[in-house]
Amino acid sequence: MIQPSRTVPADEAAPEAPMTYAMNRFLPFAFCAAFAPAGLGAAEAASLQASPVLIELRQNSPSATVQIRNTGQAPIAVQTRVYRWTQQNGEESLEETDDLAASPPLTTLQPGTTYSVRLVQVNRSPVTQEQAFRVLVDELPDPNRQQSGTIAIVVRHSIPVFLLAEETRPAQVNWAIGTRNGRLVLRATNTGDRRVRLSNVSVKLAGGQNVSFGSGLLGYALAGSTMEWMSPGRFNGAAGAGATISATTDRGAITGQAAGLR
Repeated sequence: MIQPSRTVPADEAAPEAPMTYAMNRFLPFAFCAAFAPAGLGAAEAASLQASPVLIELRQNSPSATVQIRNTGQAPIAVQTRVYRWTQQNGEESLEETDDLAASPPLTTLQPGTTYSVRLVQVNRSPVTQEQAFRVLVDELPDPNRQQSGTIAIVVRHSIPVFLLAEETRPAQVNWAIGTRNGRLVLRATNTGDRRVRLSNVSVKLAGGQNVSFGSGLLGYALAGSTMEWMSPGRFNGAAGAGATISATTDRGAITGQAAGLR
């Protein structure tokens, strides 16, 4: 069971697509798994679908719906939980919250059926800066279905939810780069009141070297927060002020100059 004030590691917070795990991997939450014959791929075993992929709430529209669907051949139990999503000191965490609730938190889906889970803003106090949450939708295991010669596959959907403020400053990212443990470190500090979604991020160093942080989604820099990422490969050069950062955001392409990490 989840412990009070439990903080979830960043690797449970970031993914946008459904996550799958082998059962023997430790999870900070109660286990949530689908049982599949050995050799069956995770994508084939995943019978739980959830939509939409992103939710925005407003002060005058404080509720939303998550649609969950069972595409498999057997009933499944589903747990839906809401966590506050924060970024501090360059790292992400999820923390238990009473500000936003999912109802019902537990349900059983028959094969081929769709069910609506309602998200409701409990704390209606006005906000001056966008607030971030994550809705975790997990398929719970059915021990009665586990058979000899099977493996357990964990399926989780992690849906970002943003509570918008009425009047906000747009996202404004200040960049910094440096090195740590043989890797290039990229820091994004968002001084605005809205998040920014970053993908296709690359760094052109002052000496002309280009370093890619991947062609897909890198992550978010939440409102008023600082986030850090490590380059995917080893980095043996020098990094500091004067680098140019290029990225694609949810509001278009951006470029910026980076300071050196302190």
